[in-house]
Amino acid sequence: MGGANMVSALNVANSILQKGFSEDIDITPMKLQKLTYLVYKKFYQDTDMVLFQDKFEVWKYGPVIRSIYDAFKGYRGNAIKHYHKEVDGSILIANEETSPSFKKAIETIWEKYKLYDGIPLSAMTHRKGTAWYKAAKRGDMYLSDKDIKDEEVFVS
Repeated sequence: MGGANMVSALNVANSILQKGFSEDIDITPMKLQKLTYLVYKKFYQDTDMVLFQDKFEVWKYGPVIRSIYDAFKGYRGNAIKHYHKEVDGSILIANEETSPSFKKAIETIWEKYKLYDGIPLSAMTHRKGTAWYKAAKRGDMYLSDKDIKDEEVFVS
């Protein structure tokens, strides 16, 4: 998924929400951040390519994509009820069918982590040795892709 086909973090977030809505599984903003992170990590570890250009920021409760935070912050700790809409009102969802690697990443992560809520997911993403932990120790604003690639799988 390179060049003009590059998806945004919000497209991936909408794809995750689609799974939640279809299975009636609640996704809070924190849970959405962490699932987006895990999909990005899995895709990167499998393909050696970044899924989207947005960078993960080092926040208190783990990695955060600013655009996802801004889009859903009104929900606070509550379950998200609507997709993110583009300025023109359209809803963009990353197409799993165009990329087997993306389909595998999102399906694998969803099946492993869909029943966890945001707090345990957050705890996983900022424990000792994670990409978040390393970036925080260095005083960096963003997680390093290399650290994300090297990070362990939390739930096997």
